[in-house]
Amino acid sequence: MKRSGKIEIALVAGLAMSGCGRKAYDPCAPQTFNEAACQDAVNHNGYYYGGRWYSHSYPGGYSWYYNGYNSFVRRGGSVTTVPSSEWTAPGTSDPSGARSTGSGVSRGIFGSSAHGGGGGE
Repeated sequence: MKRSGKIEIALVAGLAMSGCGRKAYDPCAPQTFNEAACQDAVNHNGYYYGGRWYSHSYPGGYSWYYNGYNSFVRRGGSVTTVPSSEWTAPGTSDPSGARSTGSGVSRGIFGSSAHGGGGGE
């Protein structure tokens, strides 16, 4: 029995480690900050990453995350640049599915479902 227990532990540990590389980056985290995607994530309580919706509450407001990013960079923090295409909703070209209104304000096209999917024109 001990041998199978060791195998189970190794399997669980291996699966956990392999999942770490697939974790979605947060556009408001200082290490992966993306201005447009963070603004949209704060406004819509979540973001798209790799075509998948991640629901997340941002209680600090956009300026709090922006200031945190700037502080992180000033202290010499290492930033991972994530391509803008990773922050887009499926079938869109703007971060987090936002569409520009031409007024400098981005509006999401998330539809009415709780997970933020859907939306078309």
